[in-house]
Amino acid sequence: MTRELSIVVPAYNEGRNLRDVAVRMVSELDASGIDYEIRIVDNGSRDNSGEVLKGLAAQYPRITAITLDKNIGYSNGILEGLKNADATVLGWSHADGQVDPHDIVRMYRGMKEGNFQLAKAVRNIRHESVFRLIQSTTYYVIFQTLFQSPYRDINGTPRLMTKQAAEKLRLTSRDWFLEPEFIIKSVRYRIPIYEVETVWYSRQSGFTRARLWTGLEFLKNMILYRLGIK
Repeated sequence: MTRELSIVVPAYNEGRNLRDVAVRMVSELDASGIDYEIRIVDNGSRDNSGEVLKGLAAQYPRITAITLDKNIGYSNGILEGLKNADATVLGWSHADGQVDPHDIVRMYRGMKEGNFQLAKAVRNIRHESVFRLIQSTTYYVIFQTLFQSPYRDINGTPRLMTKQAAEKLRLTSRDWFLEPEFIIKSVRYRIPIYEVETVWYSRQSGFTRARLWTGLEFLKNMILYRLGIK
């Protein structure tokens, strides 16, 4: 049976956050009346994320557990989770507690009301370190210089897309470039994006895997897309 919404949640070493994030998401989506599924991906974790996920899948029938033996990238977890997802609207969110799950509901409803095929968050308020804010602003300025997109916040999540739009975009990034690819291809194929202003909360625990080389990888991908190589 085709559901209305399928949300992928990649989790890498998020054992301390995963249960709370998943339960809050289930609660919000249950209350919304949307026919949904949550596809949580253990993205090659080395902590107890796999055990927590098994418990969640056993307790909540709308949670599907997907296990990857090796972590080869943040976006790889998302793309693997999207495989075989059977819903009219597909998307992804985070397992670290920075996203308010109600934003997924707001985004979904806004897409439906405005007849949009794509939607994304704009992190209007961000509880992050000064370094991360400066880094993000720098990448945004470079991205806008190269692509001149009409959209704010190139890395804001959650993200949603109709199945039809997903087939058109054919997202392929398996590193950290999936969100910018989403925007580049939406502009390329002239598919408008519905934007929702959100609050980006501090991580509940743990830390991001994004490092200096992540930024260099990001810059490399921007250049390749700008040159039309990708």
